[in-house]
Amino acid sequence: MKKLKIFPKTFLYILGLMLIIVLLSHALIYFLMPRVYNYQQEKALEADANALADKIISATPDERVTYVTDFAAKWSANAAIIYDDFSCSVDLLKAEPGAPPNSNGKSDFTIIADTTEDGLKISLAENPYGGADFFRVEQAFAGGTGSLTATVSRQHIEDAVGAVLMILPFTAVLCIVISVAFAFAYSKMFTKPIKQISATTEQMQKLNPDVCCQTDSQDEIGMLAENVNNLYQNLLSALAQQTNFLRAASHELKTPVTAVSAMLENMILNVGKYKDRDTYLAKCKDLTDRLALMIKEILDASKAEFATNLECTDFLISDVISTVIEPYQIIAKAKGLTMNVTLDETGTVCLPRGIIEKAISNILANAVSYTKPNGTITVSCAGQKLVVENECAPIPPEHLVHIFEPFYRPDYGRGRATGGNGLGLYLVATTLKSLDIPFAFTPSKNMTGMSFEINF
Repeated sequence: MKKLKIFPKTFLYILGLMLIIVLLSHALIYFLMPRVYNYQQEKALEADANALADKIISATPDERVTYVTDFAAKWSANAAIIYDDFSCSVDLLKAEPGAPPNSNGKSDFTIIADTTEDGLKISLAENPYGGADFFRVEQAFAGGTGSLTATVSRQHIEDAVGAVLMILPFTAVLCIVISVAFAFAYSKMFTKPIKQISATTEQMQKLNPDVCCQTDSQDEIGMLAENVNNLYQNLLSALAQQTNFLRAASHELKTPVTAVSAMLENMILNVGKYKDRDTYLAKCKDLTDRLALMIKEILDASKAEFATNLECTDFLISDVISTVIEPYQIIAKAKGLTMNVTLDETGTVCLPRGIIEKAISNILANAVSYTKPNGTITVSCAGQKLVVENECAPIPPEHLVHIFEPFYRPDYGRGRATGGNGLGLYLVATTLKSLDIPFAFTPSKNMTGMSFEINF
């Protein structure tokens, strides 16, 4: 069964369940229906016998004959009434094959079971002449002034039960045929979208960008198809981002590596100015240091994409700012910049503290690096909202849309000479996006410059 595909497996499971229900229901009908129907008829006979006894006591002789006759006709029975000086008997079973000769023939009956309640005794008697068994009804009137005796055939009960049991094989076969048809139709309907999703995911393995799971279902299968589509689009987007990042990283790393290689080769060959090895060894050292820093930041940017896997702790945002801001205050003072800091010690969050410190540090470094001479930097934290503003030339919209791309540096003074490599804001954006933290980098409304706002 485990090796079967989903359609035959679903078909067999559903068909097996429906066959069990069909067989169980028919078995219950076969065994319970005769007993239930016999019980209902016995109760109806008991009610009619009690009603007849009540009527006999208060009726006139002529009415008594009518009541006895009606009772016997209704039940096709032999009935005998003795009450005071009144007696009456009606024998309607004489003409039936296998019927007893009269209602008083006690020796002709073998009692199988009996029930006695409130003076009324109903016995199940075996018919010695063959055919259906009988109900024997015996009831003594109040005060011992008379009695009711009746013999009621169970032929109609057995006929009804026999008719029902006779059609059970046909209904069973019909139910089995319907079960097979329903199981086949339902299995096909149920497995069709799953097979479509399976076929589509096989195409997705080839990274075809135009592949999409198509389903009109609104249930869990429809949700599964939608989740697969979203997952695939996110995967394509992530792969594209990783590819672009690797291309950009390769390009950025290639420049210092090529420069170091060229200088070392020229020094080995003692070519021209490269004979001054001390000078160019120092330059090689600077390039390798910058290369090492760039590699470290590339690794940090890669880790930022998996920030959700890092351990989270509770901390105040103001504590993080106080931890990372001190060196930037020193740098700002050395550059003649004014840094205003306002911290509200009420904003507690549960996040990976280390990577949040790195992101805020990059924001502060960006603000200190690109603030105009004698400009102002404002850092404010109120609750779970952090705003860093700095005076500078606002970034034009055509550059702002690319500002969070890796290694992106506009041409107006944001190049390698300023110390930036274009990974700082990329790392910040990657960290905040991976943690689902809203942020915005827009022209400031309070000064001529830029504003970085984070809502933790």
